[in-house]
Amino acid sequence: MLGFGSSSSFAQQKKQETITIEATVFDKETKDPLPFTNVLLENTSIGTITNEDGKFELTFSKKYASSSVIFSFVGYENNSIPVKKLKSPTYKIFLKSISTSLDEIVVTAKNKYKEMINEAISLIPKNYAQQAVTLETYYRELTKINDNYTKFADAATEIYYSAYDNNFDYLLSNTNYKQFNRLEFNINQVPFPEPKEFVADMRDKTKIIALRKSDNLQDYKIMERSEDLKSIDTTNLKWLENNEIGGGPLRLTGADKVKRQADFFNPKINHKYKFTLYGKSTYNNKLVYIISFKPKDSNDIEAPYIGEITLEEESKGIISYSYELTKKAKKKLNERFAAQLRTPEIVEKESKKAFITRITSLKDFKVYVNFSVYQDKWYLKRIKATNSYDNKGDLFESYEATTESELVVNSIKTEKLSPPENENIFKNNFSNSLFTYPLPYDPSFWKDYNALIPTALLGKALEDLEAKESLESQFQNKN
Repeated sequence: MLGFGSSSSFAQQKKQETITIEATVFDKETKDPLPFTNVLLENTSIGTITNEDGKFELTFSKKYASSSVIFSFVGYENNSIPVKKLKSPTYKIFLKSISTSLDEIVVTAKNKYKEMINEAISLIPKNYAQQAVTLETYYRELTKINDNYTKFADAATEIYYSAYDNNFDYLLSNTNYKQFNRLEFNINQVPFPEPKEFVADMRDKTKIIALRKSDNLQDYKIMERSEDLKSIDTTNLKWLENNEIGGGPLRLTGADKVKRQADFFNPKINHKYKFTLYGKSTYNNKLVYIISFKPKDSNDIEAPYIGEITLEEESKGIISYSYELTKKAKKKLNERFAAQLRTPEIVEKESKKAFITRITSLKDFKVYVNFSVYQDKWYLKRIKATNSYDNKGDLFESYEATTESELVVNSIKTEKLSPPENENIFKNNFSNSLFTYPLPYDPSFWKDYNALIPTALLGKALEDLEAKESLESQFQNKN
């Protein structure tokens, strides 16, 4: 199977030639953990981010044993810790916050902050890679039905990522993404509709190196006429709620609006937004501006987002941005997937329905995107998206669904690159699901892999997912 043999040998090699460090990052003054702190091996692109509890784990070659690890977070001084000190998982790293004053900023132009954003856009050819790179990434996804987490999957991937050359072709890429071949698609899985912008550049390719997935769908009520149809085994209809996150990890790169120069990063459109200074801070010991934006006209459908952009003052590199739909845009959003499926025979006899219709509608989404700098270029570091849906249809109760998906870049290759061979490519179309991808679980690969410590699976999520058996057991069973 794809990547399985190589992942076992890779894991064995890592065990012999690597070291693993782990620790927790805190605010020096408040002692609160710092989630999503950038963790970078000095003078390399090798790194990770801390999880929601400020924890991280990082594995790398022993040749870096005498190096240091750089910790950076917006609003804090960088901290450099030698690798040799990071031997204990209980080690605590403290970052010192830097106070800043808005009074020091002198606004000399009416549209100062829009001009800063447009200057950043004009400098994309200088600040971002003008040739393809390979991103070694970790990806994970969670699905929640009403209040229960029902599915989890994560993967080690390689993404052949094309240049920031403003040559993204949305129409061709969207046509490629919307391919739906029923002959190869399992009709028992119905994909969630994604935001229209979640379409990967068709020049980009991804390969799944290793994969884990849960095997514990929760028991929740389906039949709205349960009293009338109580003789029916409702597991026959379980597939009606078996929504999948289509497109896999590459689809998240559709949120890289810097690469696409889209929406609030499109000079032809962003005059429809009002840009305001939210705050001033530092990152990597350099001055940064945090700029908020919202539509000038709340009814303008061409400006459907509100959010924030963090911009380095010196290079005009975009460190991060987040965005979500405005209230008006939510009302106008009409993205949905409707399916009419053949009713199981036993259900048809009772319900007198030959077909069951189910409609899944995307209602809202929130996106977070981060970049990191390496050899004077800014590269994609992290994308997280949370989508919410309404589901309605015949014979079963309506329900709400939420998907949480996250992509983190562990390292970057800039030389001797080539796209994956066709037989190794994970097809980037919306009906192709990571959760149903037939790749066996290889525990030896994951032992030392740079995955995020899964705090998102703790508490309520972990309780739901492990209601019947541990995730490790589920990984082994779900092949």
